[in-house]
Amino acid sequence: MAVTRRFHVSARAVFFGILLVVLAVYFQLALGMEWRTAAGRIGPGFFPRIIGGIGIVLTIVALVGSVRRADPAADADRETDAGAADLGRHPGTMAIVVAASAALAAAFTLLGAAVAGALFLLGCLWLLNREHPVLNAVLAVGTATGLYLLFQTLLDAGLPAGVLPF
Repeated sequence: MAVTRRFHVSARAVFFGILLVVLAVYFQLALGMEWRTAAGRIGPGFFPRIIGGIGIVLTIVALVGSVRRADPAADADRETDAGAADLGRHPGTMAIVVAASAALAAAFTLLGAAVAGALFLLGCLWLLNREHPVLNAVLAVGTATGLYLLFQTLLDAGLPAGVLPF
C-alpha cells in the first residue's frame, strides 16, 4: 500500500509564510497607532488595521491552499503552468503607468484629489482602452468623485480640494 503525502512545502508556501510574518508585524505596528484623531477624524492606524487584517486572512488562505495537495502530479503541472507567465510583454505601458502614478502623486495637492484622480484614471483608461472613450470618461469622473466623497464626506479624511471651490 503506497503512502501519498497530502502536504507539500513548495517555494510558493515559503513565500506565503514569509509574507504572513511580515503582515503580522505590520498589523502589530498598526495596532499601536491611534485609529482616531482628537478632532474626530480617522487616524493613522485606521487603514493599516484594515489592510493588515485582510492581508493576514488572505495570506493564511493562500498558504493553506499552497501547502495542501491531493495529487502531486497535478500540482507539478499547475506550478509549471503558473510559472510560465511572461511578465515582460508590455514594459512601455508599464513605464507610462508608473510615470502617471508619479504625476498623480505630484499633482495631488496642487489640483486636488478629485481632479488629479480623474485625470490619472482618464489617462490610464485611454492608454489601455481606446475603443470606449465615453465609458472611460464616465468611469474616471465617477470613480474619482465617488472616492473623494467617500473619503472626504463619509470618512472625514481631509483630502485636498485643490482647484475645486469646495
